[in-house]
Amino acid sequence: MSVPRRFGCFSVICLAFGLLVSGCERARPVPRIDPELRSWSESYRVVDGLRIHVFQTGAITLPEAVVFRGGSWFARRRMDVPAFVIEHPSAGLIVFDTGLGPQSDALWLAKLGMVRTWPAADLASQMKKAGLGIDRVRYVVVSHMHFDHTGDLGAFPNASIVTARGEQQEAVRSGEFGFYRAADWNGAARWIEIDYAAGSPLGTFSSHHDLLGDGSVILVDLRGHTGGSQGLLIRAPGGPVLLAGDAAWVHESWSYAARPIWADDMDAWWEQIWRIKKLVDRVPALMVIPGHDLSRVRRTERDDIEIHRFEAAQRVALDGTIGGPSVKP
Repeated sequence: MSVPRRFGCFSVICLAFGLLVSGCERARPVPRIDPELRSWSESYRVVDGLRIHVFQTGAITLPEAVVFRGGSWFARRRMDVPAFVIEHPSAGLIVFDTGLGPQSDALWLAKLGMVRTWPAADLASQMKKAGLGIDRVRYVVVSHMHFDHTGDLGAFPNASIVTARGEQQEAVRSGEFGFYRAADWNGAARWIEIDYAAGSPLGTFSSHHDLLGDGSVILVDLRGHTGGSQGLLIRAPGGPVLLAGDAAWVHESWSYAARPIWADDMDAWWEQIWRIKKLVDRVPALMVIPGHDLSRVRRTERDDIEIHRFEAAQRVALDGTIGGPSVKP
């Protein structure tokens, strides 16, 4: 098999790793997910004035076959690296993932050409431009602690960082070659760890935590991609929204149950995907936003979701590469 000149050394490594993993992979039956919606109110109660702000902080490029099985090893998928800010009328601002930070170009993956960001594309800079004050941020919820979700944690010194129990310890243990970057979060002083083992079911999810106590912003257990992955279910005025983090990298991940090349616990990942699919089946109004694919959000016109167009990122998005079809090398 010949390798195209522009395929890249990291892609060759991914190919070798993928062939090894694929040889050990087994078929998985569709898990039975209880269709009952636990603790899910029949009447849709919302908080008037709640808004979701969407920011683009950069892009990651991977061979398509790494993103989901069945994809091409010789086509590249350029994916969004978003960050989200929930504007709550009484509770201030809640950040979900901070995306890539100002120092992301120093990462070894960036030097291999996989990670791309732009000057002033960090979340804090974009929030300032949008008139969203950093001092209003009460919580920063981290879906998991990989570098592309924690790049700007240091910009929120007065906020509480919310993770699942055990996720921070795993990040410290694994280090940069485990896709963690300690410099992003070493300065954070206030941490809240959610113990999902002590939580109760919500909808089709096995465990949840009501962050504000009013049912509007709810953490859900999505372990699998990492041992402490979590999502955020928002009961927004225009309909419920699930910020899935890397439980679903792209739209194909959850809509077609398309498995990635790797997960910390693939059996757990597989179960979570079917929990998401079952919830969408029972609640068709639910909008699922994957961790690295804003393509569906960009086509949605909702008054309660605002997409902030960063100029450099927008230029890339316009050519149909970010969050869109594969890019041939």
